[in-house]
Amino acid sequence: MNHKTDWFKERKWGVFTHYLYQVQNNPASETNDGAGETGWDECVNALDVELLARQLYEINAGYLIFTVMQQSRYMIAPNNTFDRLTGYAPGQACAARDLIGDLYNALEKYNIALFLYFTGDGPTHDEKAASGIKGTSKFPVEDGFVRLWASVLEEYSVRYGEKIKGWWVDGLYEGIGYNDDNIKIVRDAALKGNPDALFSANYLGCLSGGENKYIEGIGDTLFGNFYHEIVAPTKYCDYTAGEVVNFDAYPHGRFIGNAQSHVLSFLGIPPEPIRVYDGWAKSGSKYSGGYMRRYIECVNKIGGVVSVDVCLHRSGSIDKEQLSVLNYLKNIR
Repeated sequence: MNHKTDWFKERKWGVFTHYLYQVQNNPASETNDGAGETGWDECVNALDVELLARQLYEINAGYLIFTVMQQSRYMIAPNNTFDRLTGYAPGQACAARDLIGDLYNALEKYNIALFLYFTGDGPTHDEKAASGIKGTSKFPVEDGFVRLWASVLEEYSVRYGEKIKGWWVDGLYEGIGYNDDNIKIVRDAALKGNPDALFSANYLGCLSGGENKYIEGIGDTLFGNFYHEIVAPTKYCDYTAGEVVNFDAYPHGRFIGNAQSHVLSFLGIPPEPIRVYDGWAKSGSKYSGGYMRRYIECVNKIGGVVSVDVCLHRSGSIDKEQLSVLNYLKNIR
């Protein structure tokens, strides 16, 4: 019997990237390329989508998961709904460049599928935007917020339609007020433009328990019990969110419940080894190319798919050390 995720399973592995104001437009970030803090439009315009697509083609990646936003007001493409709700003028929050459309056009030449990353908690770090979407920067979220924030997502979904093959929605945490009903609202918005797109809700992250402790010379550091297994999906997931802090988790089979098994972690080296969860979008590689190849091949044999988070520079170039690792994967497919 055919399953909605059959094509995704056949892609075997893909790349996940963070492209955000607080990353590529942060002078302290290694991804900033020495550009300093500029206007968001200038940062978004700096991304060479053809360069990025060519690198992904050369390593034979099956898909790309790309961030639309995360917690700030800065979005990678215009969104009239967001501007109307928040009171920001076009270009003050949402980029004037349609980076999503440009990414699709560049990737489509190589048959690389485009997934989008979105969040459930919205622009929590921007008081004007958060309050405009019937919320505050405080939690828990309420139904009114979820519906309005989902309408922002829906505009993107309808605009791009079948160009978007999947959604990975972060921050749909029970701890901030999300439940099955609210997750369904988000899913319905994400799939409005393309019902065949895949949806995954990251409702738990990769941390179970934990507490802040102070270490002299380091400061507050999060300690906790990190998952080394794939967390069960919600009933609305087509594939598991799969977030883990190390590439050492293996699914028991192709499906967990009714969802395609999927693993997501990062290559990057945390700035401090004790912060084992903090390697997202960081440079360097914790793993050799040989290890990553064997790991992904094993997950594939079980029936799963693997997403690899990499350090993406402002220009669209992937960290050189990580690109060398990814080159070991190009013959997997």
